[in-house]
This record gives sequence, structure tokens and C-alpha cells, in this order.
Amino acid sequence: MRIQDGKGKNGDMSVSSVQRGNVSAKTAPRMFYASRDFGECFNAISLGDNDYAPGEYCFYAKNTSSTRNLFVKHIEFHATDALEWKIFEASGTAAGGTVITPSNLNLGSGIVAEASCMGGGAAITGLTAGKLIGTHRNTALSESEMNFDGALILTPNKAIVVELEAEAGGTSGICEVDLFFWYEDLGAG
Repeated sequence: MRIQDGKGKNGDMSVSSVQRGNVSAKTAPRMFYASRDFGECFNAISLGDNDYAPGEYCFYAKNTSSTRNLFVKHIEFHATDALEWKIFEASGTAAGGTVITPSNLNLGSGIVAEASCMGGGAAITGLTAGKLIGTHRNTALSESEMNFDGALILTPNKAIVVELEAEAGGTSGICEVDLFFWYEDLGAG
């Protein structure tokens, strides 16, 4: 790195009048920069007031991009009943649920998520659960979240599914999931 006196341009670093380097850092979460700089930050919202039996799938997300990784920031859970939520890697072809179109969180961006998402309606079928990625519980009439902070990465064609386990039988009221995620090109970082 070449250091030059002055304002710094063309990749040169500037120094202060007392010969200290002037630097800045990106200290906000990566999701902020993915939204601000590239318009590639999304939320898939599964709204529902449904009855699910224990072991049914209530939410599904798949990265359909062939050139970018999908990074999961966090998953929010909202429920009327006390529930246990299980997140699995999934394979197969999702069917039976309501299709969800993820919303771009940068309202000035026209970019559409390259993701297949389902939830909200009837239980999702056609899937095989693989590795268990996480479990989470909430009390009745509450909300909570499982924060992956970008560590859960869906590479191209990888998917996750959320399975419900009710503490006392099935569910009888609101059962909603929000998935916050962003994209980065393969090899970026």
C-alpha cells in the first residue's frame, strides 16, 4: 500500500496533519450493506392462522440462484400456542403450501429474490428432512427468533424446512414464520 499526503484517491491512503492514517470501517451488519449497496436483502413472510399436527412442515425456503449464496440472518417465530420449531436441511419438491414471494427490504430496489418459499396455508408436503440445523421453543402467545447472523448459508439449490412440534397436540391459532436473508455472489467475502 502506498501512503501519500493529501486527501487520498485512486486507492491511495490519506494521512492526517500529524501523519496518522485516515481509515474507515464497515461496522454495520453485512445484511445492511447487502441491502444498501446491492438491493439484495429480503424477508419471506408466512402468515397463517392454521391448524397443524405435530411433525408437519409449516415453512420452506430454497435458494434457486445458480450464482449466489443465500445467507440467513434470522428466523422469527410467532404463535398462539406453545411450540417447538425444528429447522432441517430439506430435499425433494415442495408442494401443498402457499407460495410466498419474498419482499425486498430495499424499497428502491427492483431486484426479485431467487428463492422458492412456501408456508401459510396447508402443511407442506413432498420433502425429506435431512440434517437438523436448529431447534427453538416459544411460550403461548409469544414471538421469538433464532439468530443465525448469516452463518446459515444456502448454497445454490439448497433448502430448509421448518417443522412444528406442538407441546400439547396440534396448533389452534396463529402460526407464522419470517425469514430474513440476503445474497452474495459465489466466492465473495
